[in-house]
Amino acid sequence: MSRQQRVAYVLSLLIVVAIGLLSFGQDIEFPRTVPAYNQAYTEGADAWGSWSLGATSCPDTMGESGCLVTAFASVLSYYGMNVSVSASQSSTGYERIGMDPGILNDWLRANRGFEGCNLVWQNVPEGITLVEYSNPDNTGLNPGSSIEIDLALRQGFPIIAGVHWGFSCRAGSAQTENCHWIVITGKIGGSYTIIDTINRDTTSRYGVLTTLDRGTKGAYIIDRFVVVKGPDGSEVDVVVGPAPAQTTYRVGDRIQLTLSTPRTSVALIPYARVTKPSGEVAYVTLEGTSASSPRYEISRQSLVADPPLLSSAWTWFNRTATEADIGRWTWEIWVERADDPGTKLGRQTISYNVEQTSASIGA
Repeated sequence: MSRQQRVAYVLSLLIVVAIGLLSFGQDIEFPRTVPAYNQAYTEGADAWGSWSLGATSCPDTMGESGCLVTAFASVLSYYGMNVSVSASQSSTGYERIGMDPGILNDWLRANRGFEGCNLVWQNVPEGITLVEYSNPDNTGLNPGSSIEIDLALRQGFPIIAGVHWGFSCRAGSAQTENCHWIVITGKIGGSYTIIDTINRDTTSRYGVLTTLDRGTKGAYIIDRFVVVKGPDGSEVDVVVGPAPAQTTYRVGDRIQLTLSTPRTSVALIPYARVTKPSGEVAYVTLEGTSASSPRYEISRQSLVADPPLLSSAWTWFNRTATEADIGRWTWEIWVERADDPGTKLGRQTISYNVEQTSASIGA
């Protein structure tokens, strides 16, 4: 190798090292906030801290051992995912739909999500992908684990991590790893930002926003970490159709249009853009949530104000055709993620004709 080649080689190595150091020092922040929950919340009307954790054989409460369920509730909330529990399944005694540690714990109890006090990872709500890693260093984070964590965070994927902070989890316990579960949400100044699911203020439903080296129980060492990849908005499958399916209606027929996004458990914003028989183009919005009261707007409007779950068929247009509806109607339907407005997902187009009745034609 010539002297010039050696100089070039050394310079290239220095550039690579410099780029690595710059990357190492860069802060990582998510595009939206990860909701923080406190496993020990016991003061509110829906407080879950004193509720039983896991299967009926588990003697623990959420406040005592619900850190992993609470961490999952934060991450599922981040992805906009909700579940529902019936009144008979709910610890409150009434039906609940949404996402928080109490709702998730009840849902897991009803859906084989526990073996005793232990979470059955493969039975968590559908729509997420879990990628598991181990940190082999018992005193800190090894370089390989740090690279994997940074890569996941830069892609916007939160991480649920099992940690320890001392020689044992609690007095009298022989467990030395995964003593507690937290959520890694970013990186600032070289320190990982976390949601600590233990907040000693039991009147607060919120977890503690801190860093890995300043956890509620001390400086945390990561043992196991799980990258949680949420639903990919580009893969939303939108299903639109008349019910019953038909392309021609007569005056007096009922037109009922439905919308669903099967296998997608994220709350989405639905849109409907219609071309009327006159050629006028308008957006449809509902009065409240009534499918029988559509309103046509020239400005861009969503069907409803709040993003709904569309995993099952939702009727958004339900009215009887009149003389004023005669002609060809074309509907463009799509959904958008609340955290990424303006991007049309799963766009579908349907058309139908409204004709006069036979009696009207013969008159």
